[in-house]
Amino acid sequence: MLKFNKSYLLMPLLIFSFSGCVEKRVITINTAKVPRRTYQPIRPHIPHRREEPIKEEILIKNNPVLEEVKEVVTVPKNRPVLDIKYSGGNSQSITTEPTSSELNGETMQRMSFPEDEYRRLQKYGNSTVTGTIYLKSSITDDNIVGRSVKLYLNPVTSYSKQWYEQSYLGGYKMSPPDKRLYNYLKFTTSNSDGEFSFFGIPAGEYYIGAKLTCANECGFNSPKIIRVVKEISVGYGTTNVDLSKIVP
Repeated sequence: MLKFNKSYLLMPLLIFSFSGCVEKRVITINTAKVPRRTYQPIRPHIPHRREEPIKEEILIKNNPVLEEVKEVVTVPKNRPVLDIKYSGGNSQSITTEPTSSELNGETMQRMSFPEDEYRRLQKYGNSTVTGTIYLKSSITDDNIVGRSVKLYLNPVTSYSKQWYEQSYLGGYKMSPPDKRLYNYLKFTTSNSDGEFSFFGIPAGEYYIGAKLTCANECGFNSPKIIRVVKEISVGYGTTNVDLSKIVP
């Protein structure tokens, strides 16, 4: 008699029971195209601004009497900066900066220090400036050498040009310079023969100058301080300068 294997009987029963527990689902996909929505950017409404005149506020400082004086001045568009000087009295006594011919020996105020103009200058270069400083007597025709004289190189700017034209050429006394100017000056000292040299100078335009003290040898009865200034152009390499002035 054949032996009956129970495993063969259980296998179909398990398959049948498992397949009966699984629920079949049908998923339908709608392929119809959904119309796109067009979004328009929302632009804020900017009201038309009425153009206002430019104004500049002027505050008088460093003066105990005028410290509280304050004015607002309308500035024309074609002249955004005003040169203002307070001449005393009431607050209506504000006038424009006078010219040198109107000063009559008074101290001339320097212009505001032009920071942007000086910021564009180079402080170091590869050029050399050499020369001799002396005074030439108009009486004896002798050269009076400037021994151990301190010389300076001052870059040509609107600030230094005002000093050169109004003070050196015009002879007017000026208010003290802005201390920031000294960051751009070069100094040296002449030897016993009046010879001098500047090293590491950027190419450009400069005022070279010095002060000499001279008395009888220059034709003066007493010692006088003589200013000698010259405008020079410094190129690449070495620039030679004859720095002199005829006295008296």
